[in-house]
Amino acid sequence: MNETPLKQPKTPAPGTVAQRVRQTVDRLNLDEFQAAAYFGVPVYTVRKWCTGEREPGAAVARLLEVMGLLEALAPNLHQTFLVNLAPRPIRGKRATPSPADNSVTSKNTV
Repeated sequence: MNETPLKQPKTPAPGTVAQRVRQTVDRLNLDEFQAAAYFGVPVYTVRKWCTGEREPGAAVARLLEVMGLLEALAPNLHQTFLVNLAPRPIRGKRATPSPADNSVTSKNTV
């Protein structure tokens, strides 16, 4: 009987900016949507960084440095960034009500 080995989850190479992104996401316990909001990039970009498929640029490396300093020197201020991250959207439901949800509609029956 042939046994197929389990696929190991992809991880970024050690010492890369992508690894630092992955460690930050794990340390802050962010889901993909929150991580995307934290770094200001699309979700698929965060996925590629966290799996090592893509390496973030110098701006992300600098952002990690700045946010790390903020986290170390002013943890309460850093926490406000985390609290304000968008929650993961629920499939099939809008995250925020639209103006039409607040309008009053008449129910004229003819």
